[in-house]
Amino acid sequence: KGVNEFRVTYTRVRDFRDHAFEQPPFPQVTVVLTGSTTVVAGTEQFSPRNELDQDIIEINDAFTLLKGQHAITIGTHNELLDIRNLFIRDNFGTYRFNTIELFDQGFAQQYDRSFSATSDPLQSAAFGVNQWGFYVGDQWYVRPRVTLTYGLRMDAPQFPDKPNSNPAALANFGYATDVVPNGVQWSPRVGVNYTLNETNTAQIRAGLGIFTGRPAYVWISNQFGNTGIDFTRIGASNNTANRIPFVADPLNQPSTVTGAPAGTFFNEVDMIDPDFKYPSILRGNIGGDTQLPGGMVGVVDFVWSKTMQDIKYQNLNLVQLSGVTGVGGRPFFARNKVPTVSDAILLENTDQGYNWNLSFEARRPFRNGFFASGSYAYGVSKSIMDGTSDQAASNWGNVYIPATPNDPPLVRSNFDPGHRITMSGAYDVPMGGQFKTTVSLFYSLQSGRPYTLTTSSDVNGDVRGTNDLLYIPSSATELIYRNGTAPATYEDFIGLIRDDDCLSKYIGSIIPRNACRAPWSNTLDGRVAVRLPFGGRVKTEVTLDMLNLINLFNSDKGMFEYMSFGQLSLYAPVSSANNTTVSPTQPLIGYNLSSLMAP
Repeated sequence: KGVNEFRVTYTRVRDFRDHAFEQPPFPQVTVVLTGSTTVVAGTEQFSPRNELDQDIIEINDAFTLLKGQHAITIGTHNELLDIRNLFIRDNFGTYRFNTIELFDQGFAQQYDRSFSATSDPLQSAAFGVNQWGFYVGDQWYVRPRVTLTYGLRMDAPQFPDKPNSNPAALANFGYATDVVPNGVQWSPRVGVNYTLNETNTAQIRAGLGIFTGRPAYVWISNQFGNTGIDFTRIGASNNTANRIPFVADPLNQPSTVTGAPAGTFFNEVDMIDPDFKYPSILRGNIGGDTQLPGGMVGVVDFVWSKTMQDIKYQNLNLVQLSGVTGVGGRPFFARNKVPTVSDAILLENTDQGYNWNLSFEARRPFRNGFFASGSYAYGVSKSIMDGTSDQAASNWGNVYIPATPNDPPLVRSNFDPGHRITMSGAYDVPMGGQFKTTVSLFYSLQSGRPYTLTTSSDVNGDVRGTNDLLYIPSSATELIYRNGTAPATYEDFIGLIRDDDCLSKYIGSIIPRNACRAPWSNTLDGRVAVRLPFGGRVKTEVTLDMLNLINLFNSDKGMFEYMSFGQLSLYAPVSSANNTTVSPTQPLIGYNLSSLMAP
C-alpha cells in the first residue's frame, strides 16, 4: 500500500527600489553644514540601479510505502531558479560638498560614480540555478513504544551559467572568476522516540544528522557582478582644494573627473573557491516531555549544532607588513598585492562555529476556558562572521576584528540568544449569549543584543574605517587624549569603560567582537478576540491587538536599547601626524574623545 504526493509551484518575485518620490531622479548630494552636521539629499547611492528578479519553479514528489512496521518514503525536491540582480552603486553620481557656500557655487570636494563597461548600460548579474534534491527515509515502528526514523538526502546544485572570465584574477590571485559552486552533498539523519509508559504521558526523543541549506544567492551573484571587467569606477577622494562641477542630470553624469585630480579607483574582483559547498551543519538533539501534577505538561529540550561548512570571506589583495605592529600588538596591512585592484574578495568555506540551546517549558493545555505556559531558554552561538551583508566586500569588511581581517577569531555571534523567559496565558471571559470573548497575554524577557567598541576610522591599513576593535589602555601614559582640539584626560576616556562590568574586563587589551550586551528587553503584548454570534457557516471575529503594553503604561519602560550595527564608535584615532590617518609611519598615539564628551 502506497501514497504519492506530487506538487509543482511557481513563484515570481520582482523587487526594485522605486523612486516615485524622487521624480525626476537626482544624484546623491551630501552637504556639510557645521562640524559633524550634514544634510543628505537625492537618490541614495546604493539605490539608483537596484533590482532583483526571481522566477522560481519547485517540483516535489514523495511516494510513501507502508510495509509492515515500516513507512518508507522516497522523494525528490527540486528548485529551478532564474535570477537577475541589477546593482550599480553611485550610478547617478555621488557628490560631497564640504561647505554650504561651495554647494551654492556648485563645486564638490568628492565625487563617485560607477557605470557599465559593456554594451549594456544596465549590466546585471543574470544566472540560473538548478537545485536537485533526492531523499529516502524510513519510519520504523520497532516496538509499540519505540519509533526509529532514519534517512539520507542528496543535494546537487547545478549552475547553467558562469560569470565572465577575467584572466588577471587567475594570474594574480590564483582563482578564476568564471567559477560556480558544484558537487554533491550527502545528509544522513537518524532519530528515535521512546514512550516511557502505556498511557503515552511521557516520552524521550533524540536525533542526529547533517542538514544542508542553500546560501543567499546574492552571495553568488557577487561573482557574476564583480568580475573586475564589467564595470568602471571613477571619482575623486575628498579634498578641500577640489572644485568638481556638479551635474544635476543623473542620466548624463561625467565619465571622467574634472576640477580635481582623478582618484585611483579600481574595480573590485569577487571570486569563489572551486571547492565551495553550500552551508551545512551537524545537529543533534535530545529532549522529553511528561505529564506533571495539576494537569500540567513539562518539556525539556537540548539542541546543539556544529558548523561543517559555512561562508567565509578573504581579501586576497591584502598584504601584511612584516615587522610592523601598532598599539595592542595589532598588525598593519596594505591593500596593494595588485595595485590596479581595490578589493579581491574570495568566498570560501569555514568549519568554525557552533551553537547550543537548552530550554524548559511548563504548560497547561486549554481546559475549562483557561490556558497558561511558561518557559526558560539559554543559548550560545559562536561564529567567525555572520553574513549580514549582500555585498561580498561588506561581508568581509564589516566583521569587527582585533588583528588579521582575513582570519577573524571564533567569538560570540551577532545572533547569540542568551537568556529568554516567556509567559503566556489565555482566558475565555463568560459573557452570556452566543458571544465568545478570549483575552490573552504574552510576556517576554530577553537578553540584550551583543555589541562591542570600535575606533571610528582605519587603524590597521585594511582600508576599512569601521571594523577595528578598540584597544583599551590600562594606564594614562600609554596614549594621549583630546576633546576636539582641547586636551582631555585618561579619566575622561576610561570612565565609561570602568563603570561597566563587562567593558572593564578588557582594560589593557583589544576588546573582542560582541563582547558585551545591551540592557535586557521586556515586552508585554495583549489580545482581545470577540467571536460574533452571526454569520451562519461563516465565523466572524473582531480582534484588538495591543503591542508593548509596558511602554503604553509607562513611556520610560518597555524600551528596546541596542547599539546600531552592534558597535559603539566614540573614539577617533589620533596619529603622530595629528590627524586620523594611522599608518606604520604615522602610528596611533591617542584618541579624540569629542564624540564621547559631546553634550
